Amino acid sequence: MKLVTEQDLRAQIGGKEVDRYVVDRDTIVTPSARQYLSDRRIQLVVESPKVDLPAGEEEGPREVLRAALPAPFVGPDGGAFREKPEHMTHLKGNRLVPKGHPVIAFRGKLDTLQARIVALQARAAEVGREDLAEELEDFLGLVRGLVSAEVMGSPVEEIPLMGMEWDQIRRMSHNPRKHFGIGHIRAHYSMGSICAELNLLRALAREAELAAFKAFNREEGPSRPDVIRALNRLSSAFYVMMYRNLPKGYDKEY
Repeated sequence: MKLVTEQDLRAQIGGKEVDRYVVDRDTIVTPSARQYLSDRRIQLVVESPKVDLPAGEEEGPREVLRAALPAPFVGPDGGAFREKPEHMTHLKGNRLVPKGHPVIAFRGKLDTLQARIVALQARAAEVGREDLAEELEDFLGLVRGLVSAEVMGSPVEEIPLMGMEWDQIRRMSHNPRKHFGIGHIRAHYSMGSICAELNLLRALAREAELAAFKAFNREEGPSRPDVIRALNRLSSAFYVMMYRNLPKGYDKEY
């Protein structure tokens, strides 16, 4: 299906004297484009798809301008682009938005989170903590699932983490003294590099949650509450994992 916008018409018609503008029946002409034609007293003609003429016959001449092939990219305001501008990127399909768009910023947070998880997995494997590297695979899978769910518009799958359901993880993170015998952790270099990097992942998950809220917040409420909830539980899971990897005797708490 083709799309003709006012911007397309201005670029194609310019200062030409045109009586009629012809489009195929499956072409969408935006309201602003129709108004542009009306203001210039150009008749919009909608035709059925072209049919091949019998041999020897030719189509008669017309003082008309036919719609050009649709541009491959559509901008935020419906404008068309033949080439993708450097300051824009894909939101969905051929729709372009500025790279500073809240959804694009959110996707960047997920990209960073994935990279940091993999970095910690590599670090864990280097120091003989293959168990931790493998356990983080579920965390990485959840983040990758969030990327897919956001782009495809599908619901988030609630993947268990550390063998626990999300509600259980939330309860543990809210009352660590009950479950781990120590209050809320005060980060300190003496917790070691593994716990310090888990704390960084917790903070990055929290940043991604806030970015998701900014990207999907609407007057009637968030359009993707499942994405926001998943990131909230993910940050809680990293927090719980910190307790499970604290050095023996660590006592720095709030």
